[in-house]
Amino acid sequence: MTQGRGLLNRSSFLMRALRTGTFCLVGASSLMTACDSNDDPPVDPTPVDRSPRKLTVLQTSDLHTNIFPWDYFTGKADAKRGLSKVATLIKQERAKNPDCTLLVDTGDTIQGSPLGTYYAQVDNASKHPMATAMNELGYAAMAMGNHEFNYGQDVLNKFKGEANFPLLGANVRKSSDGSEAFTPYVMTTVCDVKVGILGLVTPGVATWERKDNITGLRFDEPLETAKTYVPLMKAAGADVVLVAIHGGPDKQPTGSATSPESWLADYADATKWTDRGNLTAENQAVQIAQQVADVDVLLTGHTHQPIPKMLLKQQDGREVLLTQPNRWGSHLAHVELNVTWNGERWGVDAHDSQLHAVDETVDEDANVKQLTQAAHDTTVDYVNQKIGSTTAPFTGGFPGRYVDSALSDLLNIVQEEAAKEAGFPVDLSATALFSNDVALPQGDVTLRDAYSVYIYDNTLYVMEINGSILRRALEMNTLYFKQLDAANLPAKPADAKATTPVVADYNWDLYSHIEYGYDLTKPAGSRLTHLRFKGEDVKDEQLFRIAVNNYRGGGGGGYSMFKEGRLLWSSADGVRDYVARYMQEHQNLSPDAVNTCNFTLAPDLYAHYFQATLGPAKCAPVVQ
Repeated sequence: MTQGRGLLNRSSFLMRALRTGTFCLVGASSLMTACDSNDDPPVDPTPVDRSPRKLTVLQTSDLHTNIFPWDYFTGKADAKRGLSKVATLIKQERAKNPDCTLLVDTGDTIQGSPLGTYYAQVDNASKHPMATAMNELGYAAMAMGNHEFNYGQDVLNKFKGEANFPLLGANVRKSSDGSEAFTPYVMTTVCDVKVGILGLVTPGVATWERKDNITGLRFDEPLETAKTYVPLMKAAGADVVLVAIHGGPDKQPTGSATSPESWLADYADATKWTDRGNLTAENQAVQIAQQVADVDVLLTGHTHQPIPKMLLKQQDGREVLLTQPNRWGSHLAHVELNVTWNGERWGVDAHDSQLHAVDETVDEDANVKQLTQAAHDTTVDYVNQKIGSTTAPFTGGFPGRYVDSALSDLLNIVQEEAAKEAGFPVDLSATALFSNDVALPQGDVTLRDAYSVYIYDNTLYVMEINGSILRRALEMNTLYFKQLDAANLPAKPADAKATTPVVADYNWDLYSHIEYGYDLTKPAGSRLTHLRFKGEDVKDEQLFRIAVNNYRGGGGGGYSMFKEGRLLWSSADGVRDYVARYMQEHQNLSPDAVNTCNFTLAPDLYAHYFQATLGPAKCAPVVQ
């Protein structure tokens, strides 16, 4: 009887427990027993909060190792750049919505300033200062940029191991079997909302990068990759989908791209937009926004533009937000997403974005500054070491670009000598003057001075091209300028440049050892006045060896004709290092001794803008 009553009592308890849901397991061999032996009615669980909420997404991009508000190339402070300043803005905005804020970067992070060079090539044992700074700020993820590969995969993987956040690259695949080479996306939960972040990089890496640096990798089209991964992210429970892409719009506004309103024009209106001269699939951010269902926001980079907001429609009329925070830590992108519960999951029902600019009113963040001060000081000492000397200044910027100048000739000589030392002597060379703010001074020259005239980490190519490729490249070159009226030149030298689209200074090449000239009063496509080599007109089938950087040789800047050529040699060292080495080996460099006159430009822009203040140029243009 006693045993029977025990079984009955136990059975009654089980029925009670099943009704109330208040049972637990206390041992593998025991029956279920009550968590609370009394018969009090169960307490209802706390209801889940499904009220609408606001998510904040903050974005940096194209920092290019600019932590401090300092220009290593000029040796001067720059109040409008630097992650240490952006950090202040990040912390201010995060404090307004502390539990519901995500911070994302979209690449080109570990290269771009001498600090990046130093901690990749001189001291790669120390922890990378960019990892230190970004860890302090609590990034959720970083999409890799094309410049992440500049120093090879060992340097990239070291940085990846030092970062407290994932480096994303869904379209970077192993060439052996097409499998993922890097983490494709990350899922994170903020304010009980599950956010998926997909990382993509421009496939231009395969064109621009030294092959040794990307061995075993391939770079798929971002659009097709997004079409594959976004459904997987939604299936995995993503309520909100962010695409962090090192790539931007393939077009830019006609007229003023600095006007926020211009980015809100209808993208389908051909009169409002102009092509950027992209490589195939180089900038597919807009296409992803328009064609990939369930994407909420495009966080973009690569094109170095301040884009407060673009609004792009998908085929079903759904609106997708796109933003970009320019470069070098000049802006912080700030996205606000209003999310609501539809009975099954969270979804974005309203969005907005803006850019916060870095300027004189923004202070540096004390923590980031303290953590990276030693790295900054080491870099300053590194670039300030003397390496050479000159007898007179080598003028840069527009004065060096608008005439056959000694500085461009010097850079071409450096490239020619490097190619010759490698066993690949060339017939001609082409280079560009990348910055308007630098020149080689008279007297002592520091490493900073040498680096300042070649600010990118390009390597050197020797290629075999024919006369047709050369002629087309030279004609393409003149797209840098608008069509000019010789009797009514623009008031400022910069206004002689084209505006639809604006062409970057690094896409105006200056050549050695060929005789050529341009008439800028003619329309684009018919400006080349003559092209000769050793006094003879160049023929289309004539073969040449040319020294160019890897960016141009790979078709960068829209110069796709170079891809028709044949690559003969690629350097291991950067052109910038060849410049420094040449200056160390050739003391007391003379501009007149270096300057060889082989190029003419009409109208004579140098004489118009600069002769009165800088004196006449050695190579006075004469139209032939």
